Amino acid sequence: MVVLMEKELAHSFNIRLSKEITDRLKSEQDKLSEKFSERRFYDSSPHLAIATKFMNDGETDKFIEALKKEFQNETTWELEFSDFGLAETMDYIFLHLSVDSEQKLINLHERAFQATKNIGLEIQTSSKFRPIIIYSPHISMIKLLPEESSDALEIIKNDFSGIKMSVSCFEITKQTDNEKGFSKFPVMCEISLNP
Repeated sequence: MVVLMEKELAHSFNIRLSKEITDRLKSEQDKLSEKFSERRFYDSSPHLAIATKFMNDGETDKFIEALKKEFQNETTWELEFSDFGLAETMDYIFLHLSVDSEQKLINLHERAFQATKNIGLEIQTSSKFRPIIIYSPHISMIKLLPEESSDALEIIKNDFSGIKMSVSCFEITKQTDNEKGFSKFPVMCEISLNP
């Protein structure tokens, strides 16, 4: 299984969240962690993925170059958050986006997958990360036990509606695992958007 994971590292194309938004999201996570245990065995820092693919180290540079080529002329735009809600599986709390921002990310997702169509896998064959078949833009706040989810949502449910953020940079991250199998996702490349 370890050999398989080394061949299928998560590579993610993300929106860089502003420091203000990141700090606010971490504050929300702190509220939750006072009463509930995080169930993910990977870095739970807030992030907003546009597209995630799985590949070995040998494909990382091709993945980065394809995305840089596709998105090098993007201009800044405004992202709007919506509300917190439960995942269909009832074990995650997600922060959703406004309808317009969600559609923008879906369009970016399709472009990213088209630009990298011959690089990596769209779905991981092992089971460390939940396979996402239909892309639905969100920020994952916490993984918890399904029976805890409704109580956890009550703590933060109205805290983020209508908050906006200027998108000025994309990031490409790559999974790294420590000796215990805990995953982190350092930034490998940034793509600045034009003003």
